[in-house]
Amino acid sequence: MVTKKVLFLHNNAPAHRALATQKKLAYLRFQCLDHPPYSLDLAPLNYHLFPGLKKQLNVCHFSFDMEVIAAVETWLDRQHSDFFLSGLQKLEQGLRSVLSFVGSVLNKSRVWLL
Repeated sequence: MVTKKVLFLHNNAPAHRALATQKKLAYLRFQCLDHPPYSLDLAPLNYHLFPGLKKQLNVCHFSFDMEVIAAVETWLDRQHSDFFLSGLQKLEQGLRSVLSFVGSVLNKSRVWLL
């Protein structure tokens, strides 16, 4: 008889981090797969923008929110289309990696998504 590993993927919600939950998962011999914290406000593509934008804004001092907004819009307008295309290509490559990994895990294990 072949036994499959049971994986438990959780999103770091308080109920998933609770001691009682952790004890029950350990008792059931579930292997927990944590995924990193994230913000629902940020799309993965945004992370491509941050290094250059941070470098640009790091030398500026702003008194008003509108000044920050104008500086960001100016910086974005100055970027060549290849900059955005490379960000999309990195996103596609990353998503293909994740899908490949998830596919291999699903072929080997039962995964509980909570």
